[in-house]
Amino acid sequence: MTLNSIFFILIYMPASLLVFYLVPKKAKLPVLAAAGLCFYAASGPLNLLFLGCSVIFNYMTGLEIGILKDSAAKRSPQIISGKQSSDRPGRGGEGQNRMLIVLIAAIAANLLMLGIFKYSTAVMPMGISFFTFSAISYLVDVYRGEAPVQNNLLKFAVYITFFPKILSGPIVRYTDFYEQIEKPKISVESLRSGAMMFLAGLMKKVLLADRLGVAFGELTASGVETTSAAWLGVLFFSLQLYFDFSGYSDMAIGLARMFGFEIDENFNYPYTSENVSVFWRRWHISLGEWFKHYVYFPLGGSRVGTARIVINIMVVWTLTGLWHGSTVSFLFWGLYNGGLVLLDKFVVGKYLAKLPVAVRVAITVFVVCMGWVFFFSPSLGASFLYFGRLLGGGSAAGVGVAGSVFARNIVLLVISVIGCTGIPKSIFENIFYRRKDHSGNKVFMVLFVVSASALLLLTIAELIGATNTTFLYAQF
Repeated sequence: MTLNSIFFILIYMPASLLVFYLVPKKAKLPVLAAAGLCFYAASGPLNLLFLGCSVIFNYMTGLEIGILKDSAAKRSPQIISGKQSSDRPGRGGEGQNRMLIVLIAAIAANLLMLGIFKYSTAVMPMGISFFTFSAISYLVDVYRGEAPVQNNLLKFAVYITFFPKILSGPIVRYTDFYEQIEKPKISVESLRSGAMMFLAGLMKKVLLADRLGVAFGELTASGVETTSAAWLGVLFFSLQLYFDFSGYSDMAIGLARMFGFEIDENFNYPYTSENVSVFWRRWHISLGEWFKHYVYFPLGGSRVGTARIVINIMVVWTLTGLWHGSTVSFLFWGLYNGGLVLLDKFVVGKYLAKLPVAVRVAITVFVVCMGWVFFFSPSLGASFLYFGRLLGGGSAAGVGVAGSVFARNIVLLVISVIGCTGIPKSIFENIFYRRKDHSGNKVFMVLFVVSASALLLLTIAELIGATNTTFLYAQF
């Protein structure tokens, strides 16, 4: 089951919301846990078993860390949190050292299972990268003293199995989620705004990403033999990936909001960024934040010498590439983008800053989109072959295919490019929200409901006829 399936949209989501809103407050968390487990069970019973084992293992590990923390605090009253131990792991005595050992062992176990499934021929449980990183976030936040130990298994299970985010994120840090578990903020406004955000994400996925994916598929099926076809393929994939993943993120965030949970945005118009560093702060924000808090900062961040900063950045980007896939092309994708960030930070950034904004944005989009070649190519060799075609090393065959695909999708391309900016959102908000004279205006309220209903019906109609609606990031 996926967030964009007909069954989920018309049956599972409405039923889950209805039950959640109707049951007493004490029953809401059990409903959320049950909804998450049932949702995940659709991916297979063995996957559900693995998820359950992961939940129990990390819950028990958190309890062990809490016990060791309490024991260390009793022996050394000045140590009331793990913050000191995270900075100076050996200063808290035997209890602190044991706590660190437990943490490292648990992280290693989580990453080992992730590696076995992700980098072997075994069938990978859906969303394993996302819920594994969530579990590690919990353990580290508890160890550092940034969040309390969760003694309630049900509440911890809700954090891990919360079905809006379990398959493809966003990766929500435990420190940003645990207080919401106690008191979800349910209101008419959260239900309305969440529904609209869910619909916006669904439209991104179905009306834009899937159609862009069809066009990209036509080009790749033709062999992408010509330079024009190769460049067009990069354009289609770059747009498809953005609308596919940002669409899923919007759906997940909107769905979470309908249940009373606030999750931070995961994309902030990255294709309007003025440099590469800003781009990666706006793209898949939750993954970037995870690596920043749990890898980059512990390595020293930017508070060390230049050589160490270079190493730290490349370590993060190497791990980012490996997180996305097991092939060498993903590793090269990570190294490529790490190199771009370093160039921007230490070499060309000060010169690019003097150029007009439009030029800076164009350069940023160009170099980032070139990196997507590593991302979508099945192998490193295929990546370099594709780069060769981009540079003109191709045959004359296939020119007609590229021209035909472009002609049939030019309107889609224009809409997609505009959609990468904040223009559509600004227009929508100006019509329905910002003008004070629209407050309480029944005409605009009716227009709002009719428009939303029409768009939903259009999207569902498109889904019914679709043959491939898989989210690209579901493979990660």
